[in-house]
Amino acid sequence: MPTAMGLIRHLTGRARADLSGHVLRQIDATLEAAALVEEVVQDPTLLTSVSDAMRGVEHAGDSARADLVLALASAFSTPIDREDLFRLSRSIDDVLDNLRDFLREVRLFEPADLAPCRPLLPPVSEGLRHLREGVVSIKSTGLLVDRSTLATRKAGTAVRRSYEEELANLFALAITSETLKQRELLRRLDVVGLRLTEAADALADGWLKRGR
Repeated sequence: MPTAMGLIRHLTGRARADLSGHVLRQIDATLEAAALVEEVVQDPTLLTSVSDAMRGVEHAGDSARADLVLALASAFSTPIDREDLFRLSRSIDDVLDNLRDFLREVRLFEPADLAPCRPLLPPVSEGLRHLREGVVSIKSTGLLVDRSTLATRKAGTAVRRSYEEELANLFALAITSETLKQRELLRRLDVVGLRLTEAADALADGWLKRGR
């Protein structure tokens, strides 16, 4: 039979793995959401079918976050600081929500062209993949977490730079209803990048506190 100390270590490790697993489920749902948005930006005729798929993805992400919040309430030990883990989850949820809202606004605004949005999306998926690596690395070494959070921040910065470049291109044109629609859609994706950076900051802060 396991000793009392061994049982505590087992339960503590399992609890940490469960909490990390909920966050990974959130990130996976958000990665899928980013892929769906890319599909629409490449081919707007897919909007209806992709919007239907997005509802399922959003439900999966919300379910993972709800499981995390419930588990946090009774967790004996957490992989990183409890507050930072909650911040991380909330920021990932914000990324997913803004991707969902992007599709909703495409449906409402009916823009003639989504090409200006294309450069902003690859860095979003890239940043989410790096963030996922960082969460997985919590049980490994700090160096991997640091690299992943830095790469996630760089991806968020790339979204912002693409946003500024595409916005400058729009401002070089005559202001029409079409350019206004595109500006709003670009802004939505810029917010996605900002929330992604906030997620990286939460993970980095939590890991720093763990190392003290």
